[in-house]
Amino acid sequence: MSGELWFVALVCCGLFLFGTWWAAAWTSRSEAGKSQEWKIGVLIAGGILVRGALALTTKGHGPDIGTFSAWAGHAADGLFSFYSPGYFADYPPGYIYVLWLVGKLRLLLGLDFDTPAFLLLLKFPAILADAATVWLLYCLAKRHWSNNAAVAVAALYAFNPAVVLNSAVWGQVDGCLALFILLGVIFLERRPALSAVSFAIALLVKPQALIFAPLPLLWFADRILRRKQHAVAELLVFSGTAIATFCLGILPFSINADPGWIITKYGATLASYPYATLNAFNLFALTGGNFVPVDERLLFVPYALWGYISIGLIVISAALAVLKGKDLSRFWYVPLFLAVSVFTLSAKMHERYLFPALALTLGFTVISRDRWGLLLFAGFSVTQFLNALEVLAFSYKNIYVVPRFDPLLLAVSLANVLLWLLLVWTGYRRYIRQISAEAGSGDQ
Repeated sequence: MSGELWFVALVCCGLFLFGTWWAAAWTSRSEAGKSQEWKIGVLIAGGILVRGALALTTKGHGPDIGTFSAWAGHAADGLFSFYSPGYFADYPPGYIYVLWLVGKLRLLLGLDFDTPAFLLLLKFPAILADAATVWLLYCLAKRHWSNNAAVAVAALYAFNPAVVLNSAVWGQVDGCLALFILLGVIFLERRPALSAVSFAIALLVKPQALIFAPLPLLWFADRILRRKQHAVAELLVFSGTAIATFCLGILPFSINADPGWIITKYGATLASYPYATLNAFNLFALTGGNFVPVDERLLFVPYALWGYISIGLIVISAALAVLKGKDLSRFWYVPLFLAVSVFTLSAKMHERYLFPALALTLGFTVISRDRWGLLLFAGFSVTQFLNALEVLAFSYKNIYVVPRFDPLLLAVSLANVLLWLLLVWTGYRRYIRQISAEAGSGDQ
């Protein structure tokens, strides 16, 4: 990165870390107080204004902005014929509905594609998703902490440099995925049907939602094994609602499509970019694997096979945390563990796939009151910000591959691995070792 960007990055990270320290002071207090909704209203409005100003004045990531602009125009010409033969579109239908609306508004307002106003319009859905996530985190925190502490938690997301960069500067929509994943986790305990709708919409927005598929499976497996009342009925409701929501979402695009087209679409998307890592600063990047084909070997084993082994171990570890643990917070730990572990240890990861972990870390911190939660949140926020910022900075020079042995790539990759180890230790300490200790004391 250039000297100016380094300065901006250091200032943003410094201010954010100071804000996290300040928020930690508030969250450690337990005073009761009157709910002052105006505070969160001002916070959300401030976050939208900051993002709006940046959206107007930054061009974003060229290939992504160009692709979304083209899709918005194409969808506005005919939504249900969007997936026409030979037309490149590697996103599922969920966000295409949003881009159709963006395209129609562009025509209604008479905006040219290359104007700042259209750029703001194109980035605005993700900005709104950020605002909705801020509100959700506030409501979640207010149920467990004081109002001022809840505002502090919301502020950490509202003005998180990684979150602001993603939506307002880069122009990506990972905030939309994070919003629906967060909703899915929140609703899972008491409203399985709404949870199913949320997870289905997340899958319609981005295929990366599949990373979180083990969560509802483990939730219902745990309830059935513990013989919870209505567990099987809730599983059937969840499954039926999720399938119905997904089918309803793809139905308009299926009228003129071949049977099974959506399976082909997801398969092609997941099979694309067959590299060990694609600018994701993780374990494979730390070994020099950035944009190295997945069939190349690391310690005599192909990167692809290492990725599959990692995914298997990740799912087994998540199951252990669920089945051995007792604290309800483990159902916040598991999606966080899935997001971070798959990003850190699996193949074909992009630089933004860690993004949902930011909201999930705050949710885990609120529910568990674990003192390591805010440290993990601060760490992953800084590494995600630096990762995305360097990729974006290179793109402004028409360079789309970070050099394999770039110093920042190696440093941030190492930091992500260390943070992952801290996350693993947190889960072991809370959900595995505690059980072992109880079992040991019972044998005496």
